[in-house]
Order: sequence, then structure tokens, then C-alpha cells
Amino acid sequence: MKKYLFIYDAATDGNEIIIKVQPLYCAWGGDEFLPVVDKEYIPNKGDKLYFLPGVNIPRVKLKDLSLEYGIKTVRNIEDATHVFRGKNTRDKIVSSHWYYKIPTSALRAIIEDSECNMDDYYKENLREALEHYTEDIVIVNYADASVLRNNNVPVLRRHIQASMLGSSNTYYTIDDDHKDLFPDILSLELYDESKLLKYINGNDAATIDESMFLQISDMFESSDRDNHILAMEIMANCNYMESLLFIEMLFERYAYKMSECHTKNHVNFKSLLSFLGKNKNYMSTSIDEMTTSLINKEVFDLDKVNLIMKYYGKEIAEKGGTQYFEVKSVTLSEEAAKLLNTNYVHEIIPDFIPEGVEQVEIQEPTVYPVNEAEHEELLGEDIETALSRIERNQLKSELIAIEEELSAPQGSLDEESNNNQIEEKDDNGFEWF
Repeated sequence: MKKYLFIYDAATDGNEIIIKVQPLYCAWGGDEFLPVVDKEYIPNKGDKLYFLPGVNIPRVKLKDLSLEYGIKTVRNIEDATHVFRGKNTRDKIVSSHWYYKIPTSALRAIIEDSECNMDDYYKENLREALEHYTEDIVIVNYADASVLRNNNVPVLRRHIQASMLGSSNTYYTIDDDHKDLFPDILSLELYDESKLLKYINGNDAATIDESMFLQISDMFESSDRDNHILAMEIMANCNYMESLLFIEMLFERYAYKMSECHTKNHVNFKSLLSFLGKNKNYMSTSIDEMTTSLINKEVFDLDKVNLIMKYYGKEIAEKGGTQYFEVKSVTLSEEAAKLLNTNYVHEIIPDFIPEGVEQVEIQEPTVYPVNEAEHEELLGEDIETALSRIERNQLKSELIAIEEELSAPQGSLDEESNNNQIEEKDDNGFEWF
């Protein structure tokens, strides 16, 4: 986001010109809006956190996090040591407009033209606005672009060709309610909310391992919607980082069932979606997307590759490979191999030789899903352990109530962190909402 000059009033009267400008904080639709820093956030005692609108952090969990790490939230951005934005921040604080642009050099040329017939007051205002202006374009709305494009004033026609204003672009401008954040916010480091969400469920949160993954899968396979509700809440309350692969696998299998469940609007589940960078309106994922998630969160390793091969190896082979997985060799069908009485293998891709590694032990992955016997062996008491972290009776009634409110507006379910809510303090001095 940058501070541009914005032409908000342009008019002509005969050969006399009026052009008025003002500063406007906005971002072109193709630009990154309030970019985040590419660094991790590690909670430390004394940290003061500020959340921009649109950050999905459950208030109760935020309080628990503050007690565990000795951090607190602040109302004023200037008091913060760390500022967080979310994937919904843009929609919360900006509006979109279609604006045109002209080169800054054209506006400079107009006021310097000896034939420019403009009142000294407006001309001096333009000179002052352009004196320290460094952007190469000036923004203009539709009505004033039409004035500049369709006129018979020689000075304007000499310096502004119709082609300069031939098409408009989407620009995002700051809403009046949030203009107090600027310009200071442009000089701050902004952290993505996912950098904090990884800690939000606490160190003792349940980890979804293979056994629990199979149990949660059974819950989604159930025809009872209550089981879907609890399955989604278990996912939302687990250790995100340790459970990441199996969480992504559950989305790959059951995104459609989750999308039909109004628990997707609960703040806990929305926090999980924010951490994963998913949209509640489209939660489907693919093998490559789940692998990208592992890579981006820096938890991609051989153990997870073996699990992906175990559950998706056959699908990958049938597709002929994906972005991250390739078919290394081709063999004959069993019938053809018997006819030639040979174990034929044709290598398509040569072996990769790891750098700086003398010997690598290759594990042959299972490429077919677990069978029923293995499924039963893996099932245990993990779900009950996970549910012990949740106030089950209260939670279940709350979430089922959400499901029954099919016509309720989304906003009634959203308990986003908001630095502008009424302040409360507990005995530990933590400021929460």
C-alpha cells in the first residue's frame, strides 16, 4: 500500500483549468496489501500484541496463551511490539474502486506549460503536492478522468492523450474508520496470524496421529451430523504443527462434509482455516497442496512422505505423477511379465544423488490404504483423550445450536479478536476482550 496523489476534482471553463488533488492511501489490485514479514514469531514474556481487524483468534484461547507465555494485547498500535494481520484484514479495512491513472510527468507538464490557464491558488497547491511526490502515476476517478479525456483545452490535449485513460484498474482504499492506522503502519513489521495460531491451542493440545486420524475419519463417515461437529472441533483444538499432515488429509477426504456443517463458522474452526490459509467457502485440497502446506510450515520430512505414499501412492501412480511426486519406473503387468517370465523394469527418471550424504537408506512405502485389520489395530482411546481437552457437554450443545441456526448471519458466530472491544482485566493483569 502506498500514498498516491488522487485527483478528486477536475473541471474546465473555456480554456481555464481546475485540478484539485489530495493524498490517498491505496493499493493496486495486483499489489500485495500490507505485506507480512517472512519470519517466525516466538512468544516471549513482555510481548505486546496488536491485532488488525480480520484476525481470527478465539478470545478464550488468547487469554490462555497470555497466561502461558506472559504476553498481552494492547489497544493502541503504537504500544505494540508485534502487529498481526489476517487473511480477512483487507476485506475489513478497505473498499475497492475502479480508478484510472495518468503519468505524474503529465501533471507536472501541465502546470509548467506557459499556456496553462489555472488560478494561482490551485496551481500553487499542485506544485506543493508534487514537490516531494515520488510515485510515477496519479490516480483519478471515472468522472474526472472523463473531464481530462474529453475536452478541447489545448494544454490538456497536449499533455494528456486519451490512451492514457483508456482503461481502469481496481484499487483498494482505506475506509474512514481505519485511517488512523496510517501512515505509521506502513513502517511496521506485520506478522501473519498463522505465526501465532500455531501456539494458540497450547503445548498440551492433542496431536492427531494416524490412530486418531482413522477415528476422526470414522466420525465423518457417520451419518450423524453431531459426529461431524465434534470431529471438526477436535481438529480445531489440536496441536496444529504436530498434526498438520493428518489435518490436511482430513480436508482432502472430507472438505465437502465440512462445508455442509455450519461449525465452519465457529471461531475455533475459522482459526484453523486461517492457519492453513484456507477459505471456508472452498476447503478442498490436493496431494500437492497438502505437500506445499508441509513445506511452507517447514515440517516436510521422509516420515510424512512415507505416509503420503501409504495413502496416496496408488493415486499418484495412476495420475502419472504430480508436482512433487513423479513416477520413477514402469514395469509390465502381471500377465505380460508371466508371458516373458521376467521382472522387467524400465527406469524413467535416474536416481537422485543427495548432496553431502554418503548413504541413504531407502524405505519401500506401502502404496495401498490400510486394510480393515490394521484399521482396527490403530483405533484406540485417542478421541476420548482429545475430547478431554474440550468442555464436551457445553461445547456439543453450543455447536449443535450453531448447526440449527441455519439462517443465522455469519457475524453472530464470529468471535474474532478485536482491539476495539470493551476491555476486561483478570487478576493477572491480562487485557482481553
